[in-house]
Amino acid sequence: MDLLGSLYAGDARSRKTSKKAAEYMKTYLNYSNHKAYLLQKIYRHKIVHLSQPKGAISYNKQIIAWKHDEDVNARHLTIDATPGDVDIPSGSGKINCNAQYIISILKLKDDIKNSVVRPGGYMEDLRNKTVLRRNFVDAINQIFDPAITD
Repeated sequence: MDLLGSLYAGDARSRKTSKKAAEYMKTYLNYSNHKAYLLQKIYRHKIVHLSQPKGAISYNKQIIAWKHDEDVNARHLTIDATPGDVDIPSGSGKINCNAQYIISILKLKDDIKNSVVRPGGYMEDLRNKTVLRRNFVDAINQIFDPAITD
């Protein structure tokens, strides 16, 4: 998601990767602000740094845990407002939460893929919009900059 956000924005060097990824998610995955925010808040830094997602976060004056659910695609990125104790994924106990943010990894993967290849998606816009092509070239050149900086 960070890569797609950087290509979309034409900037692979600044530290605004979360903001760029969120803009991509809103534009091409059609995720609302709160869906993108919660997804990044719970998962982003943990996946980037190869660790487990946070067990729970504070959001809108509530404690929101996450729940992995591959059974019902319609529940993906929804909030189950049932309060209760939830096992902390690391196995270190339980936490009392107000709700759970439901994630389907398979649906998220499909959403990302579809955001690129669907009609009206990123690839079509990349072919048809000069500014996106310029942004893509700028970001790729930043990523593969041959200059030695050490």
